[in-house]
Amino acid sequence: LSQLLTKNSLGVQIDKEVAENLLKFAYGGSTDRIGDLLIQHPTAVTALLHNLFGSKRIRQLETRLKCARLVALAVTASERRAAAGASSIEGEETGEVAESSSSEDVLSQVILKGSQLCEQIENMVSFTVLDNVENDTVGSSVGRQLCAMCIKHSVVAQGVLTWAKELSSKSDFVTLVSYPTISPCILSLARLICRHHPLTRTAVLDISLVFMGHSNREISHQKMQSIKEQCLRLMLWLTTQGLSLAVISAVQNKLETGNSGSSEMDSALVRYFFTGILEIVRPPLSLAFFRALGGLMMKKPFADALQSKHFEDSKRGQIFRLIDLFEAATTGKVQKIVSWEEDESLLTMLKSMYCASKN
Repeated sequence: LSQLLTKNSLGVQIDKEVAENLLKFAYGGSTDRIGDLLIQHPTAVTALLHNLFGSKRIRQLETRLKCARLVALAVTASERRAAAGASSIEGEETGEVAESSSSEDVLSQVILKGSQLCEQIENMVSFTVLDNVENDTVGSSVGRQLCAMCIKHSVVAQGVLTWAKELSSKSDFVTLVSYPTISPCILSLARLICRHHPLTRTAVLDISLVFMGHSNREISHQKMQSIKEQCLRLMLWLTTQGLSLAVISAVQNKLETGNSGSSEMDSALVRYFFTGILEIVRPPLSLAFFRALGGLMMKKPFADALQSKHFEDSKRGQIFRLIDLFEAATTGKVQKIVSWEEDESLLTMLKSMYCASKN
């Protein structure tokens, strides 16, 4: 295990010898041994997934299968521990250990196949993303098979997100001929994954931010905007799923680190994002949300975009109502106890900037 972690830290690919030594440790006794050891070291499992799904994935099939088997042992150990914990909470003392939902052999083949499907997709211009797939039959399309695996197996979903982030982070990815058509498919697949596996949502936010940073003048402005609008729709959905502060912080970071007139998030995209925020925000608002969104609205690129003549007049009334919600979040009996002086100052500045025309 130490060899695996050392190679991973140095960016060196896992070789056959390391994988074999780990499996020998497993089969020297109970296979539970290595699974339990791996889940005590999540970095090792992440390293195995990178070697299966990442851009520097293992090419040698035998070594790849061994790595898939190690990941399968970690998954079965995790499922076994979760089942034991659930039984303990329910007070069931049957003396039996719950069986894994998948056998080690079957799961290792599924993980291997998932990594191979990602490799196939890299050579395609697009693929199908479906949410109502029940199985991954051999006769199905590559996209259909991968969707079914991602829905059913969280470990494959995690591997696919690893693949998507590494692929989209490559400097030459945006220059590929397939970029305009495959990017929407990858973003749709990421959304599918985080709908079925809530713990992947932070990773999906990271992927959407990678796509927001793409730029290619050889691709039409309309197409690039369409891809970035899809990213923003994904981020807005994540906002409704408990990541509102993370999303707002990410948008603010984009505005602060981008150059003036940055193509990452121009005024049109700012207005698109804020219009979505206006549609989903509902009272009561927390102080943390008020501070985050209110602070974002005070940023110059944001204020310029919202005060532009291109921002619909019908939306300005919604801004007034939003600021009323901000005020309610800071002036209630409980809120007054925990609010800061800076909150009152922020509210005053927001009113001055956005509500001057109200009167």
